[in-house]
Amino acid sequence: MEERGRIVAIEADAIWVETVQRSGCHGCAAKSGCGTGLLGDYWANASRIRVALNSRDTAAVRLNDIAVIGIAEHALTTAALLVYLVPLLALLLLAYGGQEVAGEPGAIVGAIAGLALGALVVRWFSHRRAADPSFSPTLLRIESR
Repeated sequence: MEERGRIVAIEADAIWVETVQRSGCHGCAAKSGCGTGLLGDYWANASRIRVALNSRDTAAVRLNDIAVIGIAEHALTTAALLVYLVPLLALLLLAYGGQEVAGEPGAIVGAIAGLALGALVVRWFSHRRAADPSFSPTLLRIESR
């Protein structure tokens, strides 16, 4: 997966890249007349990402150049599955368990507890993998303006 962004800061061993997050429907042929696409443009916001240079020469990097950064597909799919699937499965399992123990009130409490537990598992996993280079963006190339 690749993303383009503007270089906004340069450090000794890393750069800061600003990317604009847009909605996923910008590839559609009807995007000019689509309300979802227009709202996506209105609500788009920028985020800054620190990207390690990995022994690249900082002399070749200038402010406002376009950096192409990427992340491995397996990291993206692993993270997506974790973020979406773990809380959902925990919600369903604890709701079912609560239903068996205490009926509908138990199902409601179990669902809330399962969602919270799933969120905690996702948070724990993300903190555990924060220093893992396979889950960090890498600099693929620099495109001069």
